[in-house]
Amino acid sequence: MKENNNMKENNIIVPIVSYSNAGKDKHIIYKDNKNKSGIYRWNNLVTGKSYVGSAKSLNNRFSIYYSNKCLKYRLNQGSSIIISAL
Repeated sequence: MKENNNMKENNIIVPIVSYSNAGKDKHIIYKDNKNKSGIYRWNNLVTGKSYVGSAKSLNNRFSIYYSNKCLKYRLNQGSSIIISAL
């Protein structure tokens, strides 16, 4: 079978779900991702940078990102790029 040379150029990733405002959509994000695993991408609309991650429990992972106490603790450890960005 011959490989299509345009395959890499046409390989566009289309999200299944997209939220326009992670702060305002917090409760919807929790509800939509309850008992789900997956790959996610956070986009910083100010800097244009993005972070791609994955989790066995999206709800648990997002609860870390939304918890100021947890963010401060992990930020003090200096062990996470995404925590520093948040």
